[in-house]
Amino acid sequence: MATSDFDTSPESFGETASYDSHKQDITGDSLDEPQKQVASDIQPDTNERFVEHAVQRNGSWLGAIMNIMCISIGTGTMNLPKVVSRVGWFGIVLFILMAVIGWYVGVLFRRAMYATPGRRVSSFALVTKAAFGKFGFWFATAITYLYCCGTALSWIIVCGTQISRLIGFAGGHLDEKISMTIIAVVMWVPFTALKTLREITVSSMFGVLTALFTVLVLAVTSLQHRYTDSYHAPEFDGAPKHEFIIGKGIPSAIASISFMYAGSVAFPHVEGNMRKPQQFGWMLFAANTLVCGAYLLSSVTGYVAFGDQTVSPILNNLPNLAIVNAATIVIVVHCVFALPVMLVSASLELELALGVMPGILGKKKELMWRVIMRTVTMGVLLGIAIAIPYFGQVIDLVSAISTTVVFFMVPVFCYVKLLGWNKIPKYELALCGVLAAIGAVACVWGLIDAIKSLETAVELGHG
Repeated sequence: MATSDFDTSPESFGETASYDSHKQDITGDSLDEPQKQVASDIQPDTNERFVEHAVQRNGSWLGAIMNIMCISIGTGTMNLPKVVSRVGWFGIVLFILMAVIGWYVGVLFRRAMYATPGRRVSSFALVTKAAFGKFGFWFATAITYLYCCGTALSWIIVCGTQISRLIGFAGGHLDEKISMTIIAVVMWVPFTALKTLREITVSSMFGVLTALFTVLVLAVTSLQHRYTDSYHAPEFDGAPKHEFIIGKGIPSAIASISFMYAGSVAFPHVEGNMRKPQQFGWMLFAANTLVCGAYLLSSVTGYVAFGDQTVSPILNNLPNLAIVNAATIVIVVHCVFALPVMLVSASLELELALGVMPGILGKKKELMWRVIMRTVTMGVLLGIAIAIPYFGQVIDLVSAISTTVVFFMVPVFCYVKLLGWNKIPKYELALCGVLAAIGAVACVWGLIDAIKSLETAVELGHG
């Protein structure tokens, strides 16, 4: 009999549910140690040569937290204050709610990975294939790539524009297009050189530390340089306004906030790297709690300081100060380190789908095709960044198109399909239905708002 009751102990946060009459542990821990690795990584219809590509179980729970945080905390800290200004103080509730939902769907998706006793489906796309066949596989591969590439696109834009801005402060000039090209080349090096998440844990730790530094700088500086009659941005001539709730902004805000927690595309690879995968549930809970705290710190202070006058990125609300410029440099460095975590996850999905693996092509051909594919990816992203260099609008558009689907819909649909609706408690089925409905509304409404905002930015020539 299936069960979805949550134990509050760290060892069983979403990890000890069993789905057959023999109550087999979905983590595979009931297996003998020598057999555990092989049995847990076999795909129902996939050759064992994929195992090396997908799973390398020698990472710690701390490394997994760093990977999740590195994916989640970053340039979003500069966009979310603007998101709060669209929805009012109610945004605080949404931040906490999205963190909890992000943990919950992560637990559900891991259960879907282990829905077949003794077997582990090792990627986001393969879980969707197990649930919905080839259509589900290619849909998941496409949506994963769109989400990860959209995130990387926003990083290229914000890094390029802010570097150009910093050089302008110093009395020089560097065209934003050239700046974006330079940063894309710098990002290309680790992206093509690193193959799996196991190889970038140190990169993740550094990325998290730089992101947290930026959060603290933005929070403190915003409060120190909030709007006053003697100091304010020239385009604003009145005190900022604050509202408790702005109803029309809720759907698009949900889409934008879910963008920051929609790491489910990387969860199979993060979990596959964990030495003790049964720790995944509480690891994700801890990671989302830390991410939520960081977002609240930067977003609340930004909204307190600038209210409805908050712009994206919030760096443009702040004066030319050494500490702000230092934070800008740090966030650029963070993006360089964080991009491999995000794009490697997407590339692993696509490379698995196309059979770009040493076990199939051999090491030399696999390396060649990996470099070619990832170089083309980076080139396309650079071209789009140069064509539409509007940071906030790009994040909103990517959020509406992809993250609402990745965050709300795919995990719950796969969970219900693979486990069987008749084996899932009715209250949990109802909850899954609510999540899917919220995702659908946020997707449609958020997409409409994002397109309108992007059209305005293109007409005005700035975001």
